[in-house]
Amino acid sequence: MSWTDKQSIRVINYLKGKFNVKTFIETGTHVGVNAQLHSQNFKKVLTCEKIKEYFDKAKDRCKEEKNVFIYKQDSVEFLKKFREEPMPIFYLDAHFYEKGMKDKTNEEKFVVIRELKALKGKEDCIIIIHDFDNNLGHITYDGQPLDLELIKKDLMAVNPNLKLYTNELSSCDIKRLEEAEDWEEFINLRYTWSKPEKTYRGILYAVPKEINIKGLKRI
Repeated sequence: MSWTDKQSIRVINYLKGKFNVKTFIETGTHVGVNAQLHSQNFKKVLTCEKIKEYFDKAKDRCKEEKNVFIYKQDSVEFLKKFREEPMPIFYLDAHFYEKGMKDKTNEEKFVVIRELKALKGKEDCIIIIHDFDNNLGHITYDGQPLDLELIKKDLMAVNPNLKLYTNELSSCDIKRLEEAEDWEEFINLRYTWSKPEKTYRGILYAVPKEINIKGLKRI
């Protein structure tokens, strides 16, 4: 959901230029707002959504964007298709908790763990994880937050030399209600602004080399 955070968009565009990224690969299309936004900046946007309602809305929203390719597919299998893309940005935002998961393992609850396993050894890439626990809004399932302790082993198995950065509250630049372009975006923004923990979301940036950009903290 980087489209609501202008600072996140600036960081993504910085990374695109810094590492000469041509392809933006997203898990969790939702209704396609993020994919449509990033289609303006990348040569190719690949994204997946397994929920038919959202998939159909995303297809309709992005029908004029010839460089956006939407797949109705599980995110883990989707990522395996594009391991060979040279230096892509992988934007992992497919978090979804199903009923009956309480007694399951963290790997079963958090799709991001399985996504990272699917990318193991893919050293030439950038990974961005939305809803990350850095003391801003984040995903928590059954008391377990989506934090570095949860994912570090599998993240570093992608590339042991990854440099990790997160956003900070002072750098968040959130899109406001009056900037909504249509009703559907307005609904999303109304949800976003309902509580601070929904408004300011944690983001983890994992990059193959050190970077220097205002608003990010090295961890």
